[in-house]
Parts: sequence; structure tokens; C-alpha cells
Amino acid sequence: MTGKTHTAIGRAIGFTLAFEKPIDTQLAIIAASTIGALAPDLDHPKGELNQKLLLINNNFFKTAFYLTVGGGFLYIYAQKNTPLFMLLGLFFLVLAISSHRTFTHSILGFILFSAIVKLILMEYGVSSIYKGLIIGYSSHLLADCFTSKGIKLFYPFKTNVVFPLKFKKNGFAEKLTFSLLILYCLVMLFLNLI
Repeated sequence: MTGKTHTAIGRAIGFTLAFEKPIDTQLAIIAASTIGALAPDLDHPKGELNQKLLLINNNFFKTAFYLTVGGGFLYIYAQKNTPLFMLLGLFFLVLAISSHRTFTHSILGFILFSAIVKLILMEYGVSSIYKGLIIGYSSHLLADCFTSKGIKLFYPFKTNVVFPLKFKKNGFAEKLTFSLLILYCLVMLFLNLI
């Protein structure tokens, strides 16, 4: 799937979760579900989020950047002995050395991402943002199972999970799905305004 389709899926999830909530909560949920839907592609240097985070969008720079970030969090963990920093450090170190559709597209990556997000948001009582991030992340994994490449859901095992029904990247089915998702988002936006 393309980044724009993952973005549309994340926004549709956000509009659904945010329906009839206060406007500030709606915006936070929509942003969270969109970020969650894009987060698994942090393992690809040209992923939507990496285009904003990395100065140079190639594998070498992606690896160097996330090794530095992960090392920084592990250093903070050694100083503060706070489990959150250990989890962040491990997540970014594995992200640095993993290839596309492996660690971040796996159950292991999902669990680690979920634990980190929960530890960060637990203090603030913002469960709706947590739900947005997690459901958005899950949607990405599910959507990529509909591609011919599939995902390594059980990483580090090399088994590829691919659904029988496949969407060609940027093909008719994906473009139709994208269009329907945009239409759904517009309808939900209109329903929230009335």
C-alpha cells in the first residue's frame, strides 16, 4: 500500500473514533490514528514519517539516525533506570537494523510499540489517543497483508503473511479504496459539523 492510502485509513479510523467528541479531542484522535497508521513504515527510509524526520532518505542515514536515537534512550535509561527509556532504546535500535516489512510489521514490533505508547500516555489519562495510535498501527499491518509482498508478522521468523486477496500497489483496487476512504472522511466531517 502507498503512504497516502495508509494515511487515508488512519484518518478514517480517527474520524470514526472521534465521532461526537469535543473538537480538541477529535483533532488529537485523528492525528494519533494517522501517525499510528504511518508508524510501521519507519523501517523504510522513504516512508511518510521518515520524509519528515530524516535529513537524507536512504538506508544508511536511516540506520545511523535510529542507532543514535536508540543509543541516546539507552544512555538515559542507564542514568535514570526508567523502563520507558529502555523500551524506547530497544525499539529504535531494532528499527535501525531491520529491513522493510520486518520488525515494525510484526507482532513483536506491535507489542513493543503498544507498550511504549501506553507507558507514555498512561500518566495523562488519554485512552482515546492510545486507541487511535494502536488501531492505526494495526490497520497498517492488516492493509499490508493484502499486498503481494505481505509482512513478516512473526518476525524474527521469516514466514511471510499474505492474504489470498491482493491489492496491486497503486492499482485500481487501492485507488478505489483510497477514494472511498476520502469520501467516508468527508461524510464523517460533515456529520460532526451538523
